[in-house]
Parts: sequence; structure tokens; C-alpha cells
Amino acid sequence: MNCQPEAFTVEEIVDAWNKRSLQPNLEYQRGSAWKAHQQQALIDSLFRHYPIPPLFLHEVSEKGLGGRKSVRYDVVDGQQRIRSLVDFLGDKYQLLNPDDKKLRLPNSLRAMPAPWGQRRFSELDAALQDQLKKKKLDVFVINEVMHQDEIRDLFIRLQSGTALSRQQIRDAWPGNVGPYIEKLAGKMERTPKYDFSKFAGKWGERSEEERDPYMTDRQFCAQLLCLFLARQNDPCSQQSVGANELDKLYHENTEFDPTGESALKFENALKQTIKICNVALELEVEGARGRKKKFKKLNIVSTFLFVQDLSKNPLFVMNRQFCEQVAPHLCDSQTLNNAARSTSGPRIAEYYRVWRDKVGDVGIRLDPRRSFDEEQKREIYKRAEGKCAIGGEPVEAGDEEYDHFPIAYRDGGRTEVENGRLVCRHHHPRGRPVADEDD
Repeated sequence: MNCQPEAFTVEEIVDAWNKRSLQPNLEYQRGSAWKAHQQQALIDSLFRHYPIPPLFLHEVSEKGLGGRKSVRYDVVDGQQRIRSLVDFLGDKYQLLNPDDKKLRLPNSLRAMPAPWGQRRFSELDAALQDQLKKKKLDVFVINEVMHQDEIRDLFIRLQSGTALSRQQIRDAWPGNVGPYIEKLAGKMERTPKYDFSKFAGKWGERSEEERDPYMTDRQFCAQLLCLFLARQNDPCSQQSVGANELDKLYHENTEFDPTGESALKFENALKQTIKICNVALELEVEGARGRKKKFKKLNIVSTFLFVQDLSKNPLFVMNRQFCEQVAPHLCDSQTLNNAARSTSGPRIAEYYRVWRDKVGDVGIRLDPRRSFDEEQKREIYKRAEGKCAIGGEPVEAGDEEYDHFPIAYRDGGRTEVENGRLVCRHHHPRGRPVADEDD
């Protein structure tokens, strides 16, 4: 096979496609497969001068009319990129605004000028149109093969690389969350600082053959961080922790401070959860004569959330007695056995509610007075300027609720003005509607 590197402009590629001298080989190529946001992201990358992978074309010479030589180019790799260019120059779609969450940009780049944002090709000024049309793309042109099967073999090899997992893509995302999670949960030769795998079931197993055995650890750590941050301002949050939510965690927290207060509190919750897991494992091993115990993922998550809740109370003491009281609930295998999807926010919240009710008032001293009196309510309302602390909107008369925050009453929060906030009936835990479980 003879393969020559060349460079063609976007305008030349689009013109050749429109004239059908450049086309996919339908014997092994698929049709249009990219979604709109993938096409939009490609054009955005070109305007930002980001490099994109090269195109692979097969030059095919045939006898044309009257014996004249006819040349066409089959696309071996790069069809979706070419279609994206053709459709954009054909005015078939507009680009995303940098503020649009579908365009996965670090927050640090969203404020940078992007005069092409939210525009079709015809709406760009002449300079930007010319910049895109004259942009040179790297192309490998195959103009000699020993056998036609070489082209198919090349196509298969170009498509058969090991795709990055969603977590590996997150690891590469700009910002501070990736390195922070790697420090806590390990990567490659770097062992985890907080290792939950020895307590986990199948979801925590590692393959010794994998080059990076800690990918599952990082994903679980990221799920816990996602829950932790959501519950800082809203202890009754129904935060989901599926792939899209984890992507959002990395995308929207590029300036996360790994030495800040939130990070320190998060690490403390991890450390205390590990202590309880160790005590639970110790007690289980003693009781089962050496049988190694694995805990349900949702039990570990619930233990973590419990520690987060109680740690807000300065009077809370994390000691051996507390660990021994919580440990049996970590080992419980009966709590909501039918809670299948452990990434669904409503299901995590419901599981934790039932689990927490079983634990009871372990480690907590409740204030004998449950409700705020009228004078306290007036002070809290005045301090909040009549606005809901969660939704931010004005609270209408008769719709006021007074919530214990930052320390919930059930976590030992005192019924004092300093530990109270104004919320509307919709956002108060007693009146909040349950989200759709399939969200």
C-alpha cells in the first residue's frame, strides 16, 4: 500500500463531496451517524484551531467515457467529519452558543470570545467564512494497493482501537476535579488514598490485566462527590449519579478547590466512612469465622451520607462506639432489595431514607424543642428578606416554612435562629414533590 500525506482545504473537501468525486464506499461505510451537537462541536473546534484527526481517502482510477481516465476518492475514514463540514457550509445547522451545556467546555473557556457561536455559515462575517473555507485538513491519500482487501483491512483497523470509557474521558477533562479524584481513588500505578473496593461487591472488583485497575474506584469516588456537593445546600437533594451527571460534575467544576473547605469536608466524610466499613468488616469476620464480607453499594453510599449529615453538627463525635452502632446497618442486606438502579437520584434518596430510619438516633442528641417560635420566625424571615433559601424566589404569605439549616433537626440541629432558614412550601422537605424515578 502506498499512502501519501497531503493537505486539502475545507472548501476543496466540501466541493469534491458536492460534485461526488469524493464519496463514501457504501459496501463497508455507514451513513450519517453523528448527532447535531457532535457536528457543532467539530466546527467549534476548527474555529478554535484545535487539531482534528486526519482523513483517509482512497484514490480510485477508472476508465471513463471515451477511454478517458476518471478519478474519484472513496472515504476510508472521516465520513462523519466531512458530512459535518458539508452540512454546515450548506447552512443546514447553526453552531452552539458557548454557554450552551451541550457544548462541553470548561467554565474557564466559556467567557472567551466566540463570534461564530449560535450562527449558521451564512450568518458569519466574511472573515470567519474565509477562515473556515481556507482551513487546511490533514489527509492521507492511498493511491496504490496490492489487493483491494487492504482498504477494508485498513478501515477495520482504524475503527478497532480501544475506545475510551466515559470515566477515562472525564479523567482527561480540563480543570481540578479529575486530578483531585485521581489523588483520592487512584490511577495507573497510583494506589487509592481511600480504597472502598475491599468492602464492595462485584462493582468494586479490579482486573489485574487492566493497565489502569482503578477506573471503577474513580467512578465511585466521583459519584460520592456528586452527591456530597448537591447535598451541601440541599440535604434533601435527589441528585442522580449516572454518566451524564458525572460528566456535568467534571464540566461545571473546573475551578473546584482541592484544598478548600468543601474538599476537606468531603475527604473527612470518606475517611469516617472507611472507618465504619473497617469496623463492620472486622465484626462480620469475627462473627462469620473468617468469611470475607462484601457490602451493598447503596449501604456504603447511605453510610457516607449519614456521616456527611452528622458531621455538620460540631457536637458530633466519631468514635468506636458510634462505628459499632452503625456497622450492623452497613451489613444489612434487606433494605429495599428491589432498589435496582443505584444511580437514580430518587431511588438513592428513598433508599437512604429507609436505611436512616432503621439506624434511628445513633450519635444524635435531639433538641427537645422541635419548632421555631413566632419571634424566631420573624427574625429568620427578616434576615432572608422574604426569599426562599433554596429557590431564591419571594415567599408568598401563607406559604412560609422554616427549615433547620445547616444542621437538620434529625441530625441534632438546634432550634435557634442561627440554624434556621426560610423556604417556600414547595422546597421544604415535608412538601417537596418526589421526582420521577426515571430522571
